[in-house]
Amino acid sequence: MKKALSIIASVLVTVIVIFAVIMTAMVIISTKSESGMPNLFGKSVFFVKTDSMQGPQGFNQGDLIVVDLLTEEEADNLKVGDVITFWRVYEGEKYLETHRIVEDVYTPYKKEVVDGILIHGGHKNYVTRGDNTIDIDYVSDLSGPDYANAKSVVGKWTGVAIPKIGSILDFLQQPTGFLICVVIPMAVFFFYEAYRFIATLNDRKKQSAMAAVSGAEEEIKAKAIAEYIAQQQAQAAASSAPAPAQPEPPKQKTEEEIKAAAVAEFLAQQQAAQAPAEPPKPKTEEEIKQEAIAEFLAKQQTAQAPVEPPQPKTAVEIKQEAIAEFLAKQAADSEK
Repeated sequence: MKKALSIIASVLVTVIVIFAVIMTAMVIISTKSESGMPNLFGKSVFFVKTDSMQGPQGFNQGDLIVVDLLTEEEADNLKVGDVITFWRVYEGEKYLETHRIVEDVYTPYKKEVVDGILIHGGHKNYVTRGDNTIDIDYVSDLSGPDYANAKSVVGKWTGVAIPKIGSILDFLQQPTGFLICVVIPMAVFFFYEAYRFIATLNDRKKQSAMAAVSGAEEEIKAKAIAEYIAQQQAQAAASSAPAPAQPEPPKQKTEEEIKAAAVAEFLAQQQAAQAPAEPPKPKTEEEIKQEAIAEFLAKQQTAQAPVEPPQPKTAVEIKQEAIAEFLAKQAADSEK
């Protein structure tokens, strides 16, 4: 709806502007003719204000008629039947009249007929009458015809009449019509265009602000992405660098190696036992008491401790098992 109204307003404003341009061009281009009327390429236009020429071969009130402007020489060579525009003075008021020539006459002093037209003083005098009137155009005191002559004739009607346009243009020439049809629409157009200008300016400011904010956000995003990429590259470089050599952990001995070492230790102990040894030193009373207390506490802790799942054998236990197995083999061999 808003878009449709905007289009309608633009069309109306365009029509008004074109009309104003045309009228201005007519004023600028036109020059004054010898009769004092606007002259646009030898033609002029007039508004029809009465119905005196209403008829099949005439025009109606409110029409806009086009007239060929005539020189004085051309105005002196008109004929009966021509529709002419001429100046009249009636009751002291001078105005333009457009009527048809019905007769050409001389003054009573000297009459000469040329092609049915009366000549006076070397110039024609035209008797005129409206197509929609009964009487000819008389002077104000009705003493005789109000002749039109070469000095008062402005032009001859071309036969072109634009219906009702004259009423519109005549209304526009009035102060009220000019105010309603020109001043008010132009004022509306001015305020409308001012509103559009301000609205467009505000929109551009908003767009600029949004663009600035968007640009700042994009800059922050770009910076964050660059930092992330730099971190990724640093991590990749660190991971690709050769790691420092780590000392190899000691090789875990197998169960057979532990048993062999235990047998070797046992033989060494046997050899050491066969050597003369010093008699064991008798324990003192205090040492005996401490050993007894230690055994008692160990038994209590063992009784109170929860049953734990079997633990994997230690190296010492494996050694003891190896020695026991070795002794059992030796005993079996000696029996044989």
